[in-house]
Amino acid sequence: MFQYFYYIWEEPISISLGNWLNIGDIIIPYGLSLDSLAMTVMIPVGIVTLCVLLYAIEYMSHDPNRNTFYIILSVFAIFMTILVVSDNYIMMFIGWEFVGVISYLLISFWSTRIAAMKAALSAILLNRMGDTFFMLALGIFLSYFHAVDFDTLSLAAPYTNTLILNILSLLLLLAATAKSAQLGLHAWLLQAMEGPTPVSALLHAATMVCAGVYVLVRSYFILEYAPSLLIGICWLGGITTLVSGLIAIVTNDIKKVIALSTMSQLSIMVLAIGISSYDLAIYHLYCHAFFKALLFMGAGSVIHSYISETQDMRKYGGLVNYLPFSYTAILIASLSLMAIPGLTGYYSKDIIIESLYGTYTFSGYILYYMAVGSATLTSLYSIRVLYLTFYNNPNSNKATYQHIHENIRMLIPMVILVIYSIFIGFNRDNVIGHYAMTLPANNSFIETEFTLPWYIKLLPLILGLSLSLILIYIYEYAYKVRPSTIYNYFNNKIYYDQLLNNVIIRKTLIFGGYLNTYIDNGLLKVLGSTGISRALTYINIGIFLNLLYLFFFL
Repeated sequence: MFQYFYYIWEEPISISLGNWLNIGDIIIPYGLSLDSLAMTVMIPVGIVTLCVLLYAIEYMSHDPNRNTFYIILSVFAIFMTILVVSDNYIMMFIGWEFVGVISYLLISFWSTRIAAMKAALSAILLNRMGDTFFMLALGIFLSYFHAVDFDTLSLAAPYTNTLILNILSLLLLLAATAKSAQLGLHAWLLQAMEGPTPVSALLHAATMVCAGVYVLVRSYFILEYAPSLLIGICWLGGITTLVSGLIAIVTNDIKKVIALSTMSQLSIMVLAIGISSYDLAIYHLYCHAFFKALLFMGAGSVIHSYISETQDMRKYGGLVNYLPFSYTAILIASLSLMAIPGLTGYYSKDIIIESLYGTYTFSGYILYYMAVGSATLTSLYSIRVLYLTFYNNPNSNKATYQHIHENIRMLIPMVILVIYSIFIGFNRDNVIGHYAMTLPANNSFIETEFTLPWYIKLLPLILGLSLSLILIYIYEYAYKVRPSTIYNYFNNKIYYDQLLNNVIIRKTLIFGGYLNTYIDNGLLKVLGSTGISRALTYINIGIFLNLLYLFFFL
């Protein structure tokens, strides 16, 4: 019914369920807002969640705790739905919080693995930082606007002090940076690959990592009146998409390469938000969910077929003859990710890159070439995954290849996603241009569509395909690759983990040790329990001695 209203009548449905709190002139409601934005995001959330559950039935069939896993997946989908269809920031924050907590449970599902527990701890700690910024934004909403519902805030935003809007935009951006794994708070995304593959497909395709982008798009009425922050959002997305591509090109773990491609595509969405093309950001989120979930499922099928369940692509090779259906799925998803014409990714990704040039600003030109570089790197690491996994010479022993097989029950959800990865791009006109979120002065869609020269539009495609062919030639005929300093720099993920541990976490722990020594066990004890206890002891001893003196003298 909701889809009918959305696609046929485009009539938003608002359902009020009551009030959480009513204090003075502050009213915090809870309800559902089924508008075009919410329904667009609900489509991939629902379909991908269904496919992941079908996939997990077979993938987790031998796990003794599989029923718990299915329950956690279902609860995750419920709170993601609450986040998407909520009509105010408080209700959205409830969905946001529970999505983060349940992702911790999913990543640490194999709790006997120390790497999985460390990854889950890293994920929840970095996401807590984003939650802190979200809570600060909620505090400003309540103290300054006395409201948290989207309708009231959108009406008040044009008449609000620019400083307040800039602060709110910055806080929401920092919250989204943690949840959508942008540079600075991105370390948890790669570590989260320690969880089961269905978790990777669900968390890192349509749902959790897209929550930050969704919150920014939902807050368009604030961002539109903070143009200086929009430029900052652009540069954050541009740098992140380039760095993630450079790291992915030298990474050997197949799931981590796909996770880095997720980080890169989220940055493309952030770029679209930075140029006020909110409909393009949501459309790319809508399309990206299907082929990214398909990539993770195809990778899971490859990993599951190995006895050792290794994720190192250097131990694969020659699998095109052993896993033909998984190869077809990964090929279609990779081509869609590379934005090959005719597939879903072409219709959603390239138009964002073109729009950067269509803004006709200095930042737009630079970010356009950064995005083209990122698109080229995307083609390179996609071809690298295909080559090392399927086309290369076999790199495992004979016994391993004798046991490789595909499971038909894991292929059924992959077939559904293959269809979406090919055909959902033709649905573009039902998504783009139906939101009316952008101020007329910030709209660059017309210029992008009608004034750009053809070579600007085709540059990402030409560079990506030509350099991919060169890469295949190098892999075939260059027998030795000598790791250089630059290679090691990106292979170690720009040493971000070491920087985080040595500069921030270690110093924080040392500072916490000083606080514990001199404040908790020092000043507070002197002024608190220990000091009071000693003072009372001295008083009691003094009273006892006085009584003793009286006894002797009397």
